[in-house]
Amino acid sequence: MKPFQRKTMIFRNIRRIAWSVVVISAIAAGCTPSQYAEQADRDAYATVVSGQRSALGQTKSFNIDYHPFAEEEAKTSKAIKVGKKVISVGSGPVQVLTPSECLEIAFRNSRSFQTRKEELFRAALALANSRRGWTGPLLGGDLTGDVERSRVEKSGEWVNSANAQINPSLMQRFRNGAVLTLATTVALASDLLGSDSTTVGSMIEANFTQPLLQGAWRDLAYEDQYRFERNFIIDVFAYDRYTQTFAAGITNRYYDVLLRRDQLENERQSIERLKQTVSVTRFLVEGGESRIQLDQAEQNLLDAQIRYQVNLQRYRDSLDGYMLELGLPLTAKVELDYPNALKTPNKIGPRPILLKESQAVVVALSTRPDVLTEQAKVRDATRDIEIAADAFLPQLNVVLGYNAEGGPHKHDFWDVQFHRHKRFARLDFAWPLDQTDNRDDYKNAIIASNKAQRDYEEFLDGVRLEVRQSYRALVRSRQNYDLEIRSLEIGTRRWKLASLQQKGGEASARDVLEATDALQAARNGAARALIEYTTTRLEFLANLGMLRVDEKGALHEREKPTKFERIERRYPCAVDDK
Repeated sequence: MKPFQRKTMIFRNIRRIAWSVVVISAIAAGCTPSQYAEQADRDAYATVVSGQRSALGQTKSFNIDYHPFAEEEAKTSKAIKVGKKVISVGSGPVQVLTPSECLEIAFRNSRSFQTRKEELFRAALALANSRRGWTGPLLGGDLTGDVERSRVEKSGEWVNSANAQINPSLMQRFRNGAVLTLATTVALASDLLGSDSTTVGSMIEANFTQPLLQGAWRDLAYEDQYRFERNFIIDVFAYDRYTQTFAAGITNRYYDVLLRRDQLENERQSIERLKQTVSVTRFLVEGGESRIQLDQAEQNLLDAQIRYQVNLQRYRDSLDGYMLELGLPLTAKVELDYPNALKTPNKIGPRPILLKESQAVVVALSTRPDVLTEQAKVRDATRDIEIAADAFLPQLNVVLGYNAEGGPHKHDFWDVQFHRHKRFARLDFAWPLDQTDNRDDYKNAIIASNKAQRDYEEFLDGVRLEVRQSYRALVRSRQNYDLEIRSLEIGTRRWKLASLQQKGGEASARDVLEATDALQAARNGAARALIEYTTTRLEFLANLGMLRVDEKGALHEREKPTKFERIERRYPCAVDDK
């Protein structure tokens, strides 16, 4: 063969081998990155759905795609469409938002809520990955290859070589510790000089390992996956509770901002009453009354006007902060629905407390996700003692193997020679004489278990204390409301009487000014007491799982709380005291 022809054939074979590797790699990869992302979505969302069924007994809408209300939805420049309302951005008319509309915006726009959803998605994705090999065979193996051209110095001869190997495998794990693997190998070697110098070999092998002592039975091999599965179910339950507390927090912040707006309005009305007092006092001074009364009235008016400007700035600052919490741009032209949003609470008054203190404690211990998490810690610490005790046992494994090679010729490598297979059975034994490390691990596991039990009991006491304090704060805010309403009635009557008596010369300007200050304080106190009770009650119900959140974020009260009894039945935790 001429050198030119040999060189051409070499490069032709190199190209052929390279293309073969590319084709095999493409087939092995099978998907583009975007297709892999779609697979991840399917696995994660399916895991979330199954977790919702296990934790809640029902499925709920869940998606991590972030599509906040944006300018393009309004189909107009610099505007955001929310429902039937169009919010101007930068300039334009001010749009009034109700509490339910703010909740709808928050559940679509809030960055913190989006982050919380993504955390659950990532946990679901990790769980779906960890299930491979347990719920079905785990695909493994790899594809390797290399092409090399070299020359020994002074010999003048070039040496070419190409190698490729693909060895896919399947692995299935069992709860009793057994492991079953099935693998095949296809290897190719060539000097790139032609098909006559190319060899191909193949082999199929299977192995089954079953531990008989250490790591066998009692689901010890499945323990890590068990905890992974259980913790994710708890995460799903905790996420559902988070939606309730998140919605309650958004609503409470709405009323906090609304309270500042109401205080601003009360300050404005107080300024009008002070102006009236100044006018009456000026008339009386001209009739012979002391000038000091007019100075005092004018000074009180100036103080009220200063307070109004301070309160106006505080209201605007709180509104800006609330807009950021909702995920709206600061340039959005919005206001809260004042005073309409306060009409319903003022009309119906404080809503009743649905539980007694002792009932609230019992409910908290059966609904709070952190209680379930602490129970799981106690169970795991007890289980760790069993795992540490198992380590004292010898390793005694039964291993069964089987393999068969492909055909002896390069063209029939795919024709596996099952009639010439090899099989074996082996018993592996290992038992270290030094058990010091196992001894220490076992003793530390006992200590950790005792500590986990103490921590759990202390945690429950903390929960009981927290619920009692929350309940008492709720009762106190309810009582404060009654007292503030009574104070408002007296303050209103006192101001009217003082104003009339001043016109008749029976009361001084000081009496009217003091009555005006008392009325303003009573108005602010009554509004603050109502909102404080409303928000405290809402937060109290959210922490007990007695709220339901629909797809748009609207809140609905439950007659019965959402308990974690379904999770307890599926993943029991051996904790005596509750």
